[in-house]
Amino acid sequence: MNGSAWLRAVILLAVVVGVIATSVVFGVLHHDDGDERVAFVLTDQTGKQTTHNDLAGQHLLVFFGFTSCAAICPTQMSKLTLVTQSLYDAGYQGDVRPVFISVDPERDDVDRVATYLEHFHDDFIGLTGSRTALKSTAARFKTVLQDVPASTASGYQLTHASLIYVVDPTSRVIDFIPFEKSSEEIVTHVQDILQQERFRKLIQ
Repeated sequence: MNGSAWLRAVILLAVVVGVIATSVVFGVLHHDDGDERVAFVLTDQTGKQTTHNDLAGQHLLVFFGFTSCAAICPTQMSKLTLVTQSLYDAGYQGDVRPVFISVDPERDDVDRVATYLEHFHDDFIGLTGSRTALKSTAARFKTVLQDVPASTASGYQLTHASLIYVVDPTSRVIDFIPFEKSSEEIVTHVQDILQQERFRKLIQ
């Protein structure tokens, strides 16, 4: 290996180590209770009980929303559909999975979530459950779960986070992507994370 190639390898390793260290710091800061791993017991769009362990082993792109959402949810879900397909086309099928978690248990039953997901990528996992189960899940992600409004008219809207959470194969939140990011920017960012994961496995 010549000097130039060796230098490139050293720089790449330094970058990977830096990203891994940053991810660990993010997890500690984001989960200040000391437990970095997210955990949940919910029901997917087929009616199957699904836990964080069932989805471990791949990176998850998690978005909290609800099927009656008027603006933010359709935008982020459409972005995630484009992002997922772009990553699959780049050779990352099996390494990443989009996940939708409802924040509206009173309206979003299994059938409604399944119907909603028909508009988005086929590999989306949609999760719902009781308010207690969803409140526990939201707490693990440090995200918002608004109480149902006193008026339960069918058109009510809910306040919720617009972030996309990136969860690593060990169920740790390692990053989050703001609403303002385009699908192209998200693809580039997530692809970097997946490449670093592959490199980490090679050097273990």
